[in-house]
Amino acid sequence: MSSDIYDVAIIGGGIVGCAVLFELSRQGYSCILCEANANIMCGVSAGNSGMLHTGFDAPLSSLELQCIQQCQSKIFPVLKRFDIPFEKCGAHVVAWNAGEKEKLYGLQQHSETALISNTSIVSSSDIHKREPSLATGALAALYVPDEAIVDSNLLGVCFAHHAKQQKSKILPNCEVTGFREKTLTTTQGIVKATVTINCAGLYGDSVDALAGVQSFEIKPRKGQYCVFGKEASHLLHSMIFPVPTDRTKGTVLFRSVYNNILMGPTAEDIQSRSPPKPEIEIHKVLTGRARSLLPGLYQPIGSYVGVRPATQWKDYQIKSYPKIGWLTVGGIRSTGVSGSLGIAQHVCDSLRMDFDLEPSRGGTKSLRKISWKAGVDAASVIIDGCHYDMVHPIFQFGHQKEQSKL
Repeated sequence: MSSDIYDVAIIGGGIVGCAVLFELSRQGYSCILCEANANIMCGVSAGNSGMLHTGFDAPLSSLELQCIQQCQSKIFPVLKRFDIPFEKCGAHVVAWNAGEKEKLYGLQQHSETALISNTSIVSSSDIHKREPSLATGALAALYVPDEAIVDSNLLGVCFAHHAKQQKSKILPNCEVTGFREKTLTTTQGIVKATVTINCAGLYGDSVDALAGVQSFEIKPRKGQYCVFGKEASHLLHSMIFPVPTDRTKGTVLFRSVYNNILMGPTAEDIQSRSPPKPEIEIHKVLTGRARSLLPGLYQPIGSYVGVRPATQWKDYQIKSYPKIGWLTVGGIRSTGVSGSLGIAQHVCDSLRMDFDLEPSRGGTKSLRKISWKAGVDAASVIIDGCHYDMVHPIFQFGHQKEQSKL
């Protein structure tokens, strides 16, 4: 291992870690990222929905809402420059009974207080004009026009690739096993940095414990999805949300950027942090729910499961420990993509304000254009001659040449 002392070491190569690496490298910080797995974007980020939320139902005055809104102001020029597939398809939060309809007005007020002013309540007839294939019986809906979908796996890979072009270093198969006096002990040797940033997702609490600053506990939350083929994509034009609860947004019917229709995620508290396998019974429930909303759907073609790093707190857990050179970015439950660049900006601000750390080299405001192409299989991309494995099922289902029904 090199004896270099980096400005910043980042632990974890999911969407948040890659976004932080991207932004810090642009600012001019010398960075190294340690990823315990063989590939980046293969932990929590390999099982998400690819939704890019506006924060219309995020807790008011929360750090989560602040980061989501900052991300909204930054991310779309990046998506265009990196040629990342995305679509502002909008969302309908649909009420199917009188009680849910009443809650829509409170949800609209909530979104307006959060300065999301372009939402509107639409009538039953308007919903069915907009979504003619939707099941009958919807009483009303809150329309959120700026909700979007994106290939989040490709986005994370492009974040990392752009950072590498700015001379950042990424170490795969590099598990961090110890921390002392601004020095990381890893399975790839010693890494020294002025500030270490913990973006370890599902293992954020145990990585914090290495620095003796653990302040939250990861409570893994499983989310399963049911995937339908592209032949049904014409049936759906927006995301269909249920009226949310305090705990979850609920299972959502949506179309991916590659025109598969999906139903999910579920929200089940589990003990294990390892990726579980899809359960047949849950798959049947999701299939039935999807068909009840969109009766024209055919048989599903598959399913997948993700695990979210929930904690005992609702908000993000981003904390600075200047005395030891440690910054925690934890508890990013289900909005890691939506908050990614906002979280990265928050980290940049913290480095300057809390750690008095300025970049050691010149940064760049320009975005290098990235062009990518899919590999010969459905599980890789090539950027500037560099091969990246694409482990997210949304990418893999979207690039299958043939999709057979289950």
